[in-house]
Amino acid sequence: METRTELAGSGVSRTVVRMVGRLALLLTLAGALALHGRPAASEDLPAVARPRLAGGDPASGSGTVFFLPATGGAGAVAVGAAHSFDLFALSRSDVQLELRLGKTDRVVATSSRYYVPPGRSFSEPGASVRDDYVVFALDAAPRGVRILEADPGKRAPPGTRVRILGVPATIAQDEDDLYGSVSDVTPERIDVILDVPADLRGWGGAPVLSYESGRVLGLLEAAWPDDGKLRLGVAPIGAVLDAMDTPLEGGRGAPFARYPRPEGSGGGSGSAPGAAGDPAPAATRSPTPPPQTLSRVQRRRPEGEPLLGRAGAVDARLEVVFEYPHDGSVLGDANGAFVAGRAVAQLGGFQRFDVVLVIDTSGSTAQMSGSDINGNGVVGEGGFRGIFGKSDAGDSILAAEIAAARQLLRGLDPRSTRVALVTFAGEPPRDRGLFSRGARTAALTEEALTTEYARIESGLDRVLSRGATGMTHMAAGVDQATVELLGLRGSVSQPDPESEKVVLFLTDGQPTLPYDAIFEADNVKAVLRASDRASRASIRIHSFALGPEALEGPIATVEMAERTGGYFTPVRHPGDIVEVIENVSFANIEELHITNATTGDEASQLVTHADGRWGALVPLAAGKNRIRATARSADGSVASADVVVQYAPGAPDPLLPPRLVTDRNRLLEQRLLELKRERITAEREKAERTRQELVLEIEREREEARERAARQRKELDLEAVQPPGEVR
Repeated sequence: METRTELAGSGVSRTVVRMVGRLALLLTLAGALALHGRPAASEDLPAVARPRLAGGDPASGSGTVFFLPATGGAGAVAVGAAHSFDLFALSRSDVQLELRLGKTDRVVATSSRYYVPPGRSFSEPGASVRDDYVVFALDAAPRGVRILEADPGKRAPPGTRVRILGVPATIAQDEDDLYGSVSDVTPERIDVILDVPADLRGWGGAPVLSYESGRVLGLLEAAWPDDGKLRLGVAPIGAVLDAMDTPLEGGRGAPFARYPRPEGSGGGSGSAPGAAGDPAPAATRSPTPPPQTLSRVQRRRPEGEPLLGRAGAVDARLEVVFEYPHDGSVLGDANGAFVAGRAVAQLGGFQRFDVVLVIDTSGSTAQMSGSDINGNGVVGEGGFRGIFGKSDAGDSILAAEIAAARQLLRGLDPRSTRVALVTFAGEPPRDRGLFSRGARTAALTEEALTTEYARIESGLDRVLSRGATGMTHMAAGVDQATVELLGLRGSVSQPDPESEKVVLFLTDGQPTLPYDAIFEADNVKAVLRASDRASRASIRIHSFALGPEALEGPIATVEMAERTGGYFTPVRHPGDIVEVIENVSFANIEELHITNATTGDEASQLVTHADGRWGALVPLAAGKNRIRATARSADGSVASADVVVQYAPGAPDPLLPPRLVTDRNRLLEQRLLELKRERITAEREKAERTRQELVLEIEREREEARERAARQRKELDLEAVQPPGEVR
C-alpha cells in the first residue's frame, strides 16, 4: 500500500506536488530552448562589418561596410568607401571578399562582384567625396546582420542630429555608435561635428544615420580636428542610390576583374601599397576651414627595406594638411601669413602616441646648469649645490630637465598623444642594511599615461620641490617606462596596443646602479638589457646626455637609443636642453619646408612640434599667394599641400582657433626680435658706411687742401722766404 503524507493545511499529497514540479521544470526547459532557438530581433543585430580578402592580407580591405536592400541577386548589397579598398588587388581573378563581424570575426556575407562600377578615392585628382563609394553584390543574403534603409529625401539641414555606426577599435563588440550634429551641407559633402571626440580608426565608409528616422544619410569619409572637437566629412548617400538605379547585369553584378586599376592609382590602399585605407580630409568651402590634402608623392622602397615604426602604413602614406587658414582667406598682417597644420595619416592609420618622460633625479642633478632656467635674472654658478658659487636651485640641472619637459608638453596635442612621467635615482646596495629604513624605490611613476597635461605639470612641480638625491639607476628608469607603456604588472597606466610608444630619457650622468659604482661594466649591461626589453616591445628611446659627466662616458645613453631605433642627443651645456628638446619628432618627419610658391620666398619663421604639428610665418605679396607645405618622412615618402590666400595690407585676419594662438605669438616674437636685430645691424652698417664716407671725405679734403697750399706757396713765393733765426 502506497504511503501518503498529507501536507499541513492542504489536501495535496507530496506525490502530486512532485509531479507538478517536474512538469513546471519541463515547461521551463522547453521555453528556454524555444527562446534560445528563436532568431534575435532585427534591431538587436549589428548593421556593420569589416571587409577582408579571403585568405589574404587584412590590409587589402579596411574600413567599414553596411548593408542596403537591392533588386536582383541576394536582395541586398554591401556599401563602403572606395578609398578603404585596394581596388587593384580586387581586380585579380579568383578573389573573394569576406565581410566579417568585428568581435567574433564571423563571416556574414561574401562577394566576388561589383553591383555598380566602383567609385574612386576623393584624394584622386578631380574626384570629390561624393565619388568615394563602392557597392558589392553579395553571393548570398547576409546572415546575422540587419539591413539598413537609405534616406532618398533632400539634404539634411544644419542642426540635424545623426548617429554613426561602426566597429570599435579597442572594445570587443560588433557595433558601436557615436552621435553628432550636421554643421554644414553642400551637394558634395555633409559636415558633422561629433558630440565627443572618438577613436575612428577603421570607421571609413561607416553609415551615418538620421537620428530621427534611422535611415542612412551618407558614408563617413574623413575626420580632422576642429577647435577641440572632431569634424567629419560625409559623402551623401544620394550618389550611391543614383548608381544603384542602373545595376550591372540586372543586379547580378560584374566580376571584380572587369574593372582593373593600374597599381598605384585609385582606392586608398591601391594608391599607396600596403597603406591603411581610411580617409583624410578634402577641400571645402564650409564656414570652419578643414585641411586640404592636394598632392602626395610616393617613393618606392628598395626590396626588403622596412618602413619605420610599427605603423608602416602611416609612414608609407604621409600627408600634409593645412589647419589654418582656409582656401581663399584674406590676410592683412604685414609680418606675413600665419599658417598652421600637421603631417597626418589617413583615418584608418591615424597615429596615436604614448610618451613617457623619464627624468634623472639623482643627487648630481642638483648642480647648476649654467643657465638662468627660472628667469630671475641670476645665473646659478659653482659646483655641487652651489657651494663654490652663487646657488640658485631654480637653475639646477634638475630644474632644466623639468623646464624641458614643460616645453615639450606645450607642443603636444592631447587629441593624439598621451604622456606619463617617470623619475629614477636609487640607493647603493650597501645602504640597504638591516637597520635601514627601507630601500628607496629606484624608479617611480609620478603620473600615469594621460591626456590631461595639467596632471603632468603637477607631477613636475612635485619632482622639482622634492629635489635631487641618490645615485643613477638608469636601467630602473627604462624598465619602469616599459612597464607603463605595456600595462604590465605594477603599472598604473591603461595600455593602448595600437599606439606608437616613445620614451624621452634625460640624464646628467653614467649608470652607478644596480650594482656598486665600482662595477661600471655591470651597470652598463643592466641598461643594455633593459633597452633590449624595450626594443622587443617596439618602444623607441630618445636619450639626452646632459653635461660633461654624461658625455665623458656616454655608452649607456648611446646604446639605449641605437638599440631601440631612437636618437641620441648630446647636450654639452645642460641649460640648453630646453631649446634642444624642441627638435624631437615622434612623427618620423625629417624635413619640412613652408614656402610662398607664388614669390619663391621661404617662411621667415617656422616652429615644429614632436607630434607633427607645425606653424610658420610666410612673407606675402599683394594679391593672390599660393602657400605650399612639403614634408619628407624618415622612410623617404614626400607629401605636399597648398592653400591659396589673398593679401590685402591692413585687412583683419580670419579668427584664429585658440589652440594656435600660442604658436602664432611665439612666431611673432621671433619675427620682432629678428627685425630688431636686422634694424640694429642695418644701423651699424649705415653708421660704418657714414664713418667710411667721412674718412674718405676728410682724406679727399686733406689732399685738396695740400694741393691748394702748394699753389699758394708758389703764388706767394714762400719758398724764398727763410724762417726767422733763433734769438740767442
